[in-house]
Amino acid sequence: MIKIIAADMDGTLLNTKHTMSERTYRTILKAQDAGYRFMIATGRDYPGALGALGGYPLTCDFITGSGAQIRNEKGELLFTITMDPDRFHEISGRAEKMGGAVRFCAIGTDYVIADPDTLEARLIAESKVFLGTGNEEEIRKMDLFHQMKKRVRCVSSIDELLQKEIPIYKIFITAPDGIAAAEMRKEFGKDPSLAAASSFYNNVELTDVKAQKGCAVRSYIESLGFSADEVMVLGDSLNDLSMFTEGFGAAVAMANADPEILNAADYITLSNDSDGASYAMELLMDGKLNQLKKTI
Repeated sequence: MIKIIAADMDGTLLNTKHTMSERTYRTILKAQDAGYRFMIATGRDYPGALGALGGYPLTCDFITGSGAQIRNEKGELLFTITMDPDRFHEISGRAEKMGGAVRFCAIGTDYVIADPDTLEARLIAESKVFLGTGNEEEIRKMDLFHQMKKRVRCVSSIDELLQKEIPIYKIFITAPDGIAAAEMRKEFGKDPSLAAASSFYNNVELTDVKAQKGCAVRSYIESLGFSADEVMVLGDSLNDLSMFTEGFGAAVAMANADPEILNAADYITLSNDSDGASYAMELLMDGKLNQLKKTI
């Protein structure tokens, strides 16, 4: 019997404009009122996750940084896993040799080895993918772009970053294209100490191998006295794959999900632009989740 719902944000709870619909928000509240424990499992950091909720605040657990941090319903930090700073030079060098642009992610701020003009160009290029538009003038007017720009800082070198002794929970790599990103995931995925995932077709996200959504959700729910078969997960991208292979009670893919997620899913719901997460939760509460069961 499902008692916990763990949902990704971008591409799942959020639509392609990266906002949550009122229907989805109301459905989450209804599920909580019905006794389900709801948690968000996202690649975003905690401030970014709260910001993405917009005018729809939630009191729930948060798995952030792709599994690097766990916070309870009060927002208290319970668990964190950071990356080994001794490997920053090596990882960055390998990524750059493969054509990647590297960003070091801390809580609330990201760090890039670049000058301001280079950083601006990179953020525009990333925004074309994240915001779904190729119009640079339109991007510069978007609040999401300015929020993204505000949280990124330039540093002159990795040594300067190391001197600051800032805990880094993720290394975010933007690849030239999807083929290069797949090759990077394959290469970094050979390292047993790293987890390599993606949230977009042309990016790679590296975390400590223990900092993955699936194992973070499992360790947290077990600490609360629940079992894996009491969890339903919802997701769409490759950084959700660990939730789909962890053996939870129900794994629901969005219709817009990556093919690997669709293949690993038990159920497939509507797309994020059709409130697919809300639809799946409504069916769960009505005892009709099997309507979404994969037939092949």
